[in-house]
Amino acid sequence: MIHSAQKDGIIMTKEEVLSKYKIGEQVKVERKSLGLRQVDLAKMANLPASHLSDIERGSSIPTIPTLYKIGKALDRPLEYFFQESNDLPRSLGMVFHETSLAGRAVLKFADLVKEKSKGEVNLHIYHQASLGSTKDQLTSLSQGGIQLFSDTPISFEYYSRISGPIFLPYFFNDRAHYYRFIRSPVFNDEIYLPLLKKGIRILNPQSHWECGDYELLFSKEPIFSPEDLKGKKMRTYNSEAAIALRNELGAEPVTVEWEDVFHSFERGDIDVFLCPSSYFDSLKLHRVAKYATLLRYGYTANLIIAMSEKEYSKLGPSIQKVLVDSAGAAGIYCSDLANSQAEIDLKNLSSKNGVPVIQPNHALWRSAFRNAIIRVCNKGFLDIDLYEKIQNL
Repeated sequence: MIHSAQKDGIIMTKEEVLSKYKIGEQVKVERKSLGLRQVDLAKMANLPASHLSDIERGSSIPTIPTLYKIGKALDRPLEYFFQESNDLPRSLGMVFHETSLAGRAVLKFADLVKEKSKGEVNLHIYHQASLGSTKDQLTSLSQGGIQLFSDTPISFEYYSRISGPIFLPYFFNDRAHYYRFIRSPVFNDEIYLPLLKKGIRILNPQSHWECGDYELLFSKEPIFSPEDLKGKKMRTYNSEAAIALRNELGAEPVTVEWEDVFHSFERGDIDVFLCPSSYFDSLKLHRVAKYATLLRYGYTANLIIAMSEKEYSKLGPSIQKVLVDSAGAAGIYCSDLANSQAEIDLKNLSSKNGVPVIQPNHALWRSAFRNAIIRVCNKGFLDIDLYEKIQNL
């Protein structure tokens, strides 16, 4: 049994440990949140029920091996029982401009977390430029360096390979098809669980963080058909699947980080940029692009709010619920905002900013992208049987 403990070089007595960390209270709260009786948890942890009762009442401090067994039964790390309020997550890494529609939704998420937790959790939001590339952020998220992260699901290609081709434009027939997928066992088995095994928990797996139903292809020369992309320097993000798609379309992929898109267009590093409806107004692309081609395919990839599993597992059930509930409520806010604002921004693009919006043959574009995606899949990005299974959902 522990009679003293050491933290940050300070020796603490048994009474100080009990007072500061309330280990027994945390064990009790977590046990009840899982619907377990004392006898159930004692059996799972291979402990006498009387000893567990003493721990929960605060009359006994468990040894480290005992606490480890309790934590394992409750699916909690040791750190969960030795944390103070100032150990709670404080930062949310962002990969888009805060002035975009999605950025406003993330700010809403932060406000909801603070409100629902009664100020116990405050999220600090950082722009991508201060945290490195998307891959750097995901690595940090997996390791617990970043507590919260937000982006479209294609960014998780590093840990779930099928996220690359599945979230390319035109992969799904429409938004209903998209939702059937993210609510299917395929999403759970191929994306949600693999990410969780890598230490990344999706807070909103059945996401409603919608970002409009179209994308705009900004260009320096008019683009009417997929054939017009051939030979054009087309911006891509650092994704093997996205690069492969652009190659299959005959374009020259040029990797450009999000915050550099405007200046890359201005310098002539890229000729074409495909931008979701929720972002183009904040990027001010009308200042450098002469044309925009409207690709309305009925949906765009929803935003994902992900959290380091290491940090999530340290939180009590009430705070975990706050994060999940806040993600859901902010998602509804995001969807409503995107659906109303995206059409206004599209109208203003031509009427106020003077950029002609080309209305192409959508069936032609869908066919060209679908054929290109199938070729990408056949190159090893996605098993063709799994492709067909998803298409038939």
